[in-house]
Amino acid sequence: MTHVKGMVPDYPDHVVALLGRVLDGFRRDMRTAARDGGGGPEAIQGLRSSQVRLLSLTPPEGMRVTDLAERVGMTKQALGEFANDLEWLGHLESVRDPADRRVRILRPTSRGLEAVAASNEVIAAVEEEWRERLGTRKWEQLRRLLVEAADLSR
Repeated sequence: MTHVKGMVPDYPDHVVALLGRVLDGFRRDMRTAARDGGGGPEAIQGLRSSQVRLLSLTPPEGMRVTDLAERVGMTKQALGEFANDLEWLGHLESVRDPADRRVRILRPTSRGLEAVAASNEVIAAVEEEWRERLGTRKWEQLRRLLVEAADLSR
């Protein structure tokens, strides 16, 4: 294993560990930005990043539970439990598909859409901070590489 600048020598330096550390740092900075203001922190207060992610991946017109589960990489059952929590919090609603009453469609409520918008504002602020820390050229290169890697994972 090679040593990566800024890493603790006994910390794994494989891609999964590195991506995990980056994501942990970005989430930490998002919590700080949301707590310190900007981006309407009230709208995302009390929500976990995984809940905001689910809301952001749910189209405003709604999506079938099975399709949404596939989109976010969860089982239908796990997504159902997750969705129940967001319904209880008032961020998501469940309606029956008029074409097939057995099918459940999930869609964000206005409160859920506000949470997504507030989260996007916080993300934009943190991205700008990271762009300044890395430099524009490196930040844009990182984004391009992440887009390419995300396309590979389809």
